[in-house]
Amino acid sequence: MRKMTKTDIINLIREFGWGTLCMTGPDGNPYAIEFSYFLEGEDICGLVHPRGMTARCLAVNSHVCFKVCDSDRHCKSYRAVSCFGNAAFEELTDQADINNTWDALVKQLGLPPAAYDKYKARYQDGKRPLPLLRIRVDKTTGITNRSKKDQ
Repeated sequence: MRKMTKTDIINLIREFGWGTLCMTGPDGNPYAIEFSYFLEGEDICGLVHPRGMTARCLAVNSHVCFKVCDSDRHCKSYRAVSCFGNAAFEELTDQADINNTWDALVKQLGLPPAAYDKYKARYQDGKRPLPLLRIRVDKTTGITNRSKKDQ
C-alpha cells in the first residue's frame, strides 16, 4: 500500500461520478449517503434533497468526508480517496446555471446528453430553485496498492 499523489487523487475523482458522502447526524451518530457528483474547480457538487436527512445533518455540522473507492472484486487492486471539507446548499435560480449543473452531472457520469432533460424542465418556470450541494474540499488523502505506472 502507498499514499496516492495529488495527481493520482485528482485523476480518481475525475474518473468516477459516484461516491459516499459521510457526515454526522443531528443525534451525533454517523450518517452517509451515496452521491452522484461532478467537479466545479476543486469543489465537489451534486444534487441532494434540500429538506431531507442530509440537510438536517449539515444544519448541525457542515464538516463532511467524501469517499471515492475503486477495487476489483477481491480487493487485489484498489484505490481509495477521502476528501474532507465543508458542505452547504446553494439555491440556483438562473436558468443557465441550472442547465450547466445538469449538463456537468451528465458529463461526469458519461450519460447521453439528453439524460436529464425532463429534470431540467422541472426548473424552467423559475418557481423552484435547484438545490446544489457544494463541498468545498480542504484536504484530500488517498491510498492504493497499484504501482505508479498502473495508475
